[in-house]
Order: sequence, then structure tokens, then C-alpha cells
Amino acid sequence: MTDDSDELSNLWARRATLSEAEWTRLYRLCIAVLEARPDAMEAQLVPGRDPAARRALRDSFFVDKVLMPAHASDRVMRDELKPWALLGFYANWLRDQLRARGRRPEPSDELDDGRTVDEDAEVPGEVRADCTTEAPDAVDGERLRVSARDFVTALEDWAVLYLALHFCHGRERLPLSQLHRTYAIPSYHYKARQLGIAPPRGGFGDPRDFADTLLGRWLVGSGIALEADRLDAIRFAFDLLCLEAFAEHDRRDPAPVEDDA
Repeated sequence: MTDDSDELSNLWARRATLSEAEWTRLYRLCIAVLEARPDAMEAQLVPGRDPAARRALRDSFFVDKVLMPAHASDRVMRDELKPWALLGFYANWLRDQLRARGRRPEPSDELDDGRTVDEDAEVPGEVRADCTTEAPDAVDGERLRVSARDFVTALEDWAVLYLALHFCHGRERLPLSQLHRTYAIPSYHYKARQLGIAPPRGGFGDPRDFADTLLGRWLVGSGIALEADRLDAIRFAFDLLCLEAFAEHDRRDPAPVEDDA
């Protein structure tokens, strides 16, 4: 997977000058990433489990968000792309498609299978007040720090707010409901589940259950296995992520939405 990830990143950075054969290879790599971890929102946009309809949806995403931007002269290409980032772009695109059809992802406080969300449940390796920047064994701290910075920089404002003001220790932690009211974040519980900071009640039963969240994908894409014996590495990764989230929040300085009432 590492070789494919490096090739994906390389081709992505050169999208403006790719040959026809290279475009074909980039397409296959992108589709492979999307097929490996299908997004739950696909089911809201295609009938049943029709694989042809799902492929058509992914093809449309590729054209809209990969192919077309590369031919726009005023667009700046990203230097690199990691699989977790591609999955995040796809999730954002799917959400836009739902909104365009007058629909939106389920915004209630319950998960799709009826389990309730527990804001206080622990995320695997969740950063605590005693954060550390000393890398555990077998972890390249500097490389992980760069990965955390790239991940946070690519996040939408709501995700930066969730990390800096709710998930991370070190500052006052605000409830998701308060962030929703203060910053007018729609579908706020759905977004929290997508990011990976609103586990089912009681927490994730196994760290690998965390794999389909944005945070989980980032960890795996950064070489951190979601295994019980890797909690030190996961916690260290979250420590670095939180430092970057604090810095990114301060750079963006998002303004609260005034209440007209």
C-alpha cells in the first residue's frame, strides 16, 4: 500500500502535466482507495447496493474533483495526496451531492443502527491533559508531525473547531451542542461521528472500529496501526494533532455566528 500511496501522491502533484497513461493510472489508484473504504453516504445516493451505480458515482467524483481542476489554469495543485485525504475529499463531495438533491446526511443524535452517541466516551488513544511530544519507539516523530499539520490544514473549519475546542485537552473543552449553537454547524453530531470524536455509547469496542472515521483513516495513512498494543503511538499522534489543531484554530480565528433573535 505504501508504494501505491507514494505513486498516488506523485501523480496527484503532477496532474496539470500528466500523460494519458498516467491519467489512467491515477484514476485506477483513486478508485481503488474509494472502493477499499466505501463511504456510508453512497447508500443515500444510489439505489440499493448496485455496484454499477456506485462506480458511476465515484467516476463523477473523479471528473469533478480530480480531472477538471487539473485543467483549470487558475488552480494550484496540492504537493501531495494521501489516501485519507482523498477519502475526506470524497466525503465532502458526497455531502454536496446530497444537499444539491435537497437532502442531507442524518443529523440526529443517534447512530444508523440505533445506538446513541456518547460525547464522553473515549476515543482509542484519546489525548489527555498530560500530552507528550516524545515519540514512542518505532514512530518517526517529525514525519508524523508533518502529516498532522497537513491533515489539519486540509480540514474544514468545523473539524478544526471540533478538535481545538472539544476533543483536545489544554484549553476549555466545549460541548458539541455549544459549538453547534455558537458557530452554526449543521448536522453537528453526524460531523462528529464522521471525524471520529463522537463514539457510540461506551466507546469503540475495538480500536479497529475507529478505522472508518477521518481520524482513523489519518492514523492508518500515517503508518499507525489501529491495534490495542499501539495505543501509545495513537496517543502520541493525537498529541501532535492537537498541537497543530490549536495552531490552525488560532490562524483561522473563526468568528461565532451572531444570533439575530
